[in-house]
Amino acid sequence: MGYSSTNIHFDYDGQYAKSGDDYEWIPSDGRLYGISFKTSSLDEITYSCLKERICKKKRIDPCLKRMNLSYIPLVVEPKRQSYILDDEDVYVYLTSVDKEGRRSILHVEVIEEMEQQSVVEKESSYGGNYSELASGLPEVEGNPGALTLVPRIEEAELYLPGAERVENVVINGKAEERGINVVNGEAEERAGEGGVNSEGDVDNSMGVRPSSYYVELPRVAKEKPVVKEWEDGLGLQLFQEFESKEAVKDIIDRASQENCFGISICNSDRGRYVVKCRGADEGCKWSVRATKIDKSEAFSIRTYMNMHSCSRVTSSTGKKMKVTPRCVAAIVHKDYPGLYETPTAKILVGLVQRKLGVEVSYTTCLRGKKQAVADIRGDPEKGYIILSAYLYMLEKANPDTKTSLVVDKNNRFRYLFVALGASIEGFEYMRKVITVDATFPKTVEGGCLIIATAQDPNLHHYPIAFAVVDGEKNESWKWFFTTLKTVIPDSTELVFVSDRNPSLIKAVGEVYPMSKHGYCIWHLSHNVKAHVNQGRDEHEFKKQYDDSRERYPSCARYLDKSVEVKRWAKCHFPGARYNIDTSNCAESLNALFEKAQRMSLLPMLDTVIDKMSEWFNRHRKDAAEGPSSRKLVPLVENKLHKRTPKGSKLSVTVLNSFQLEYSVIGEDGKTYSVDLQQKTCSCRKFDIDKYPCRHAIRAIIKCLQHDKPLQLSDMYDFISNYYFITTWAKAYRRTIYPVPHITHWLVPKEVAAAKCPLPPDYKKKKRKTSGKKASFGGRKSVPSPS
Repeated sequence: MGYSSTNIHFDYDGQYAKSGDDYEWIPSDGRLYGISFKTSSLDEITYSCLKERICKKKRIDPCLKRMNLSYIPLVVEPKRQSYILDDEDVYVYLTSVDKEGRRSILHVEVIEEMEQQSVVEKESSYGGNYSELASGLPEVEGNPGALTLVPRIEEAELYLPGAERVENVVINGKAEERGINVVNGEAEERAGEGGVNSEGDVDNSMGVRPSSYYVELPRVAKEKPVVKEWEDGLGLQLFQEFESKEAVKDIIDRASQENCFGISICNSDRGRYVVKCRGADEGCKWSVRATKIDKSEAFSIRTYMNMHSCSRVTSSTGKKMKVTPRCVAAIVHKDYPGLYETPTAKILVGLVQRKLGVEVSYTTCLRGKKQAVADIRGDPEKGYIILSAYLYMLEKANPDTKTSLVVDKNNRFRYLFVALGASIEGFEYMRKVITVDATFPKTVEGGCLIIATAQDPNLHHYPIAFAVVDGEKNESWKWFFTTLKTVIPDSTELVFVSDRNPSLIKAVGEVYPMSKHGYCIWHLSHNVKAHVNQGRDEHEFKKQYDDSRERYPSCARYLDKSVEVKRWAKCHFPGARYNIDTSNCAESLNALFEKAQRMSLLPMLDTVIDKMSEWFNRHRKDAAEGPSSRKLVPLVENKLHKRTPKGSKLSVTVLNSFQLEYSVIGEDGKTYSVDLQQKTCSCRKFDIDKYPCRHAIRAIIKCLQHDKPLQLSDMYDFISNYYFITTWAKAYRRTIYPVPHITHWLVPKEVAAAKCPLPPDYKKKKRKTSGKKASFGGRKSVPSPS
């Protein structure tokens, strides 16, 4: 439905004057004002709406002004005024135009100004205000200070006993007409009229009281309403549009609860929603009328009276409307706009009580909390319908992003893979160690969330890719690593660290044959790490491992049979594993995303992306802060800062000045061989961590102070490039952008027309019905209390 603008020009305050047979309008100030209505038809402009807009334009209270609307028709001869009294007259005025589409000027005639109560400055004997009585009354000839008190009602006529009607009562002055004058509390009579003689005595024949009395006319007090009009707090506007009828109901329900007024539903169907105040029978005019827009689900406000005249005392003690989950969701949106992580349902119970003043159940708040999440990205089923469009917008917001969506033969969701372009580019500047772990979201859709992450040189998480699959199966893991290989190619430098899931191990070996695969030692820590030091020295490791074999033979047999030593021992690992012994990096990410795992698919993806964006920005700032003289990441800089004083005091012997080989006696009295060209030390810390140990620091100091090779200038030449600030900053230089709200999506036709996947077919988990609790830690099962 189209809308058109109707413009009306009017002048305010004037009067008509007759000139021959014609009438013409004489304005008071000669100014013109304009108002505009945006409507679909002229009959939507009503008489009350027109007067309300005029008062709003002039910024006056319609309760204090009484006005007439009129105009001089263009087609009437002789020219005479036509008054507007109802909606039909308004329509006639709007449609009365000439050939060029012009209409007459609207004349606003102010016929009466309502009085307002003023503050009493000087009170009379009955509490009146002399200064107010004095305003607006004519002066008495011969005494400008005298004011005439004129009764405002016909019944208020003053008579004195035995005297004629008093025509004028004068204060501080002398009247020219017949009657009684009061001058400073003394009565006088005009000469020759009788009643008061020249000596100032009162003529008792007229029945006038002595001169010590005076006559004062009481003011007529206006009756005022008990309750002034008050606004509803909605703040609606005519023709304001809402996406659905439910949205209109939500905002009205919330306002009625917050502002203590009841509503009655007059009409509610597919095409309209009309409500009025519950106090309409008592004269309250508040009402809202919303109608559906053609060929749309949206609703538009067509009639709106925002002022109440009913009493809140009655409304607040009457029957309260039931709080719905949508009302709770509206409160959540207001206090936590755009957030998925909102207070628990238990906290929301108190929040709703404080906001609306009504009691609400825990279940209603829980449903409202879920509804608030669904309002941001839709309900779970809708999330799968718009998934293709969501991935398109994600790739558009973050260039070079890799996404993949796989469905089964029944068009049900199966796999989803996401690797952001910023992470793919930044991994080039990371140590080539990837930890992989899987977790299970706590939603009805089930599935499995896989996260592949690196660790930056300052020991921060650096997520590379994540996926949602149907479980930890052979096909799922192989599909994940095959898709990951499109963004992270196979390489001999590449290392994977994970748990010992058979499907995962098999997939890594098939898809990344050139890479190295190490196992997480966390699950072995209680059996191995407590008794075998994870040292880098092979001799020391062998000694402790043999000792552990004698003390714990069953543990040794288990490790020899099921786990290769090179998969978990640093000193035997063939690749560059650095400091990463476990998959805790990925597991800690799962812990951080624990709340996200309770959400449906799209909110979960939004939460992961938002967290990554937050991390990238924080570490980007960290890399830019600090003095320009600092070259290394804070973690390595601090470690070398602590190692240097101790390392510089060690004893060193030059073995080969040309090959830069040295022998250093450590604090433990052992001799360690350092090769600065190969960047190795027999303690293996220099080899594995890629920055100098204490023994290497002593050799470097000796080398730079005495041998001074041309290609080396300082200690930084012996540190891996991965630990430099410049490299660290490059990994975070790109920004990660979240997916905009669905109302801002611009999706190509081919994407919008793509077949939408159905939600995965899941089986509802059955609750345990056993009366016994499972036993843990050797405790016996005990029957649960009945």
